[in-house]
Amino acid sequence: MPLRLISARLRRERRHGQAASADRGAPAAGGHTLSLRGGPAARLARLPALRSRVPARYRPALAFETCYNVGTGAFISLFLLSAVVLKTILGGTQVDLAILAALFGGSSLFSPIVSYCGRTVPMKTMVTWPTVLAAGLLVATAAPFGGPRLFAVVVGLAFVVRVFPRVAEMNMYRVVYPVTHRGSAVGWLKAVAAVSAFAVTLMGYWWFSVQPRLYWLVYWFVAALLVAGVIAYARIPVSRRNIFERRDRTSPSRAFLEGWRIFVSDRRFLMYQIGFSLAGFANHMAMIYVAEILTENVLARRAADAASATGGAAGGGWSAGLSATVVVGFVFAVLPVLLMMVSAPFWGRFLDRVSPMAGRSVFNSLQAVAFALHAWGAVSVQVWPFLVGSALHAIGNGGGTINWLTGSLYFATPERISLYNAIHVALTGLRGLVAPLVGWYLIAETIDLPVFGTRPGAHLGGGLFWLAAALSAAGAIAMAAQAATDPGPRERRGSSA
Repeated sequence: MPLRLISARLRRERRHGQAASADRGAPAAGGHTLSLRGGPAARLARLPALRSRVPARYRPALAFETCYNVGTGAFISLFLLSAVVLKTILGGTQVDLAILAALFGGSSLFSPIVSYCGRTVPMKTMVTWPTVLAAGLLVATAAPFGGPRLFAVVVGLAFVVRVFPRVAEMNMYRVVYPVTHRGSAVGWLKAVAAVSAFAVTLMGYWWFSVQPRLYWLVYWFVAALLVAGVIAYARIPVSRRNIFERRDRTSPSRAFLEGWRIFVSDRRFLMYQIGFSLAGFANHMAMIYVAEILTENVLARRAADAASATGGAAGGGWSAGLSATVVVGFVFAVLPVLLMMVSAPFWGRFLDRVSPMAGRSVFNSLQAVAFALHAWGAVSVQVWPFLVGSALHAIGNGGGTINWLTGSLYFATPERISLYNAIHVALTGLRGLVAPLVGWYLIAETIDLPVFGTRPGAHLGGGLFWLAAALSAAGAIAMAAQAATDPGPRERRGSSA
C-alpha cells in the first residue's frame, strides 16, 4: 500500500510537470504548506500559468497573492484617475494637485521605516493592516464635505499608508518563494497588477464620463478589491518566526550616518543619482500639472473661443464637442497606462543588453521631447501635442519603471544591495515631496502660505514644461556621459571596484 501511494504521488507530480530537483528546497513560507479545496484561489492554482511558474507546494501562496495583486493594481491606477477627478469633476486647483502629488511622491520617504519596524513586527502584518486602512481612506472619498481639498488629502494619505505594504510585500517574496522561481512568480504578479490597473483605469474613465457625480463609487470598488485581496493574502502560509527580527541596538541615526558615508564615498553611484535626479525632479515637478494646463489653459480657452465664434480653428480638432473629463481622462490616464503596459516587455529585453545609464539616457530623452510637446500645446492652445507628448512619456515610463527598480543593483555589492535600494527610494521620495511644491510655485500666479500669507508665484503657466524639458535633456546628457565611461556592473568587478 505505501509503495502504491508513493507511485501515485510521483505520477501526479510528473503530470504537473514538476521536476524533482525544483521541489527539494525548503517548504513554502518557512515550512508550512497549504492545500486548496475549492474557491477562486483553488481554480487559480490549477491554471497552467501558475503551474508552470512554481512547484506545487508554492502554488497556494501564488494563488492567494494573485488575488491580492488584483487589488494593488487597481489601487495604483487611482493616482492618475484622481488628478482627472480633481480637475474635471470637483473643480480642484493647483494647490489640490500639489497636495496629491506631494503625498504620492513623498510617500517613499517612509520606506526605510518598514525595514526598521520589521525587526519586531511581522512583514505579513505590515501588508494586511495598512492595506485595510488604505481601503478605509478610499471609502472616505464619498464624504459630502471638504470638497477637492479633502479629497486630495484623503487619497494622498492612502498612498502614504500603502508604502508599508508596498515595501513589506517585496520582503515577503523572499519568504514565500524559492530563489529558483522567485523571478517567475513576481513577474506573473506584476503582470496581473498591470492588467488590473488598466481595467480599472478604463472603468473609471467610462464611469466618470457618464456618472461624474458618483465618482466615489470607483474608489469604493477599489477599496472592496483591496479588502478582498487582504483576505486572500492573510491565508498565505508563513512561519510564525519573524526572520526579519533583529536584536541589535543600532540606533536609526547611527545607521543613517553610516549609510550616508557609504553613499557619498561611492562616486559612481553618487553621480548616477545626481543624473537620475535631474529628470526625476522634472517629472515630479511637471507631470501632475499636465491635467491643470490642459484643462484650464487649453480646453477652457478653446471652449470660450468656440462659444464666442471668434476662433473657428481653435474650436475644431479631434477634441471638439468632448467633455473635459473625456479628453483629460484619455490623455492623462487611459493612454499612459495602456502604453506603459504594452511597452514594458520590449524595454525589459532592451535593458538586459545595455547599462542602466544608457537606458536612462533614452528614457530621459523621450521625457524631454514629451514635455516640449506639452509646452508647445500650451502655447498653441492645441490638444494634439498633449496627446503625442503623453504617448511618448508613457512609452518611456514603461522602461523607466523597470530601470528605477533595477538600476541601483548595478552599483551595489551583494552585502550593500539593501542599503543602495534604501538610498535610491529615499531620494525618490524626497524629490516626490519637494518637486510638486516647486511646480506649484512656478505655475501659480499667487500662492497662499499658512504663515507668510499670499505671495506672488512665478506664473509660468505652460512654460513650466519648457523647464521640465530642459532638466530632462540635461539628465539624458549626464546619463549618456556616464554610460560612455562605464566600467561595467560592480558585481562582475568585485567588491573592491
